[in-house]
Amino acid sequence: HPDLGYDPAQGTVSGPSTVPAGTYSISITATDSNGATSLPTSFSITIDKAAPSIVFNSNAPTDAKVGGSYTVLASPGASSSALTLEASGSCSIAGNTVAFNAAGPCTITAKQLGDTNYLDALPATQTVTVAQAASGVNISSTPNPSQPGQAVTFTVSVALDTTKTAALKTKAAPAPTGTVSISDNGTVLGSAPLVNGVASVSTQLLTTAGSHSIVATYSGDANYPATQSAAFIQTVAAAVATPVPTLNEWALIGLTALLALFGASRTRRRSA
Repeated sequence: HPDLGYDPAQGTVSGPSTVPAGTYSISITATDSNGATSLPTSFSITIDKAAPSIVFNSNAPTDAKVGGSYTVLASPGASSSALTLEASGSCSIAGNTVAFNAAGPCTITAKQLGDTNYLDALPATQTVTVAQAASGVNISSTPNPSQPGQAVTFTVSVALDTTKTAALKTKAAPAPTGTVSISDNGTVLGSAPLVNGVASVSTQLLTTAGSHSIVATYSGDANYPATQSAAFIQTVAAAVATPVPTLNEWALIGLTALLALFGASRTRRRSA
């Protein structure tokens, strides 16, 4: 076969590494030292497809958290087909960037199809355990300051706390779910479920004038741990007393009323 070579000194048939996979026919004739030549004998040699291997060049993160990401680097095998990357479980992939969308296991799979000379590569996988993200709890209220017993609405927002996990990318973080409760120095004032990460709690239980230390407690969910907010100060102003008229003030009020009656009486007589 023209793609194969023969070495008479060694009696071997060989071919370069670039020989395509396939079946090759060989005709061999033997000649002894006296010059006697045998009849040609035909053989066939089959060169199988090689099995390429995929190698990951990046290490899977050991501290992955919800909202984070990971750039995958992998080298394909010798096949001319393109390398493809897939992600399943608690993550997704765009290009070679994996986004951690929820807490739980994430599997990254690299695949490569075969071609004329190479088989499909065995898929290579990496597994990442995605942990809960840190959560930040913030409080605001209206009105503040308020009057004793006045209805006050506390707005509580729960979100990814990037100050605790600076490497996280919030675009991949889901909205926290669960409930929040509001307490005043340990006394629960009310609770409400989160909607898109926000809850509103209204109360009329703040009846004592002064500064009230309000704390929001978040229940946590599958992706965010339970936590509490820092203390938020709600000021309840002292009630304003309604002034009682003095004796002189009563006398002035009475005189004003009498003058009004006198004026009205004169007006009626003139009109008569």
